[in-house]
Amino acid sequence: MDAFNRLLQVSSSEVAVVPDAPAVPAASRGKEREARLMRYREKRKNRRFDKTIRYASRKAYAETRPRIKGRFAKRCSSAEAEAEDEALLEHEEAACFSPAASAPAASSDGVVPSFC
Repeated sequence: MDAFNRLLQVSSSEVAVVPDAPAVPAASRGKEREARLMRYREKRKNRRFDKTIRYASRKAYAETRPRIKGRFAKRCSSAEAEAEDEALLEHEEAACFSPAASAPAASSDGVVPSFC
């Protein structure tokens, strides 16, 4: 209990005092800086900017995925493909007979086609 009472009796001026950081000689700081610079220069020499494959499993999966014009395309079942084809056909027929057929169709821009 004596130690606890002593802690309670500390004045506010004593609590606010922050001990100074240990003084590091200038020569030591220079050596630390030189070591950091050497480490940076060594790492800079070993930089690689060529393409590297990090995950063989991801590469294998990407190679097996279907592509259209180099971009990945969706895989879909035959029922989905038929439904999609019918919807596209109806859309095209509606566009042919509508008065807005002369306007350019911008709805398909930027859409990745599906591979079916």
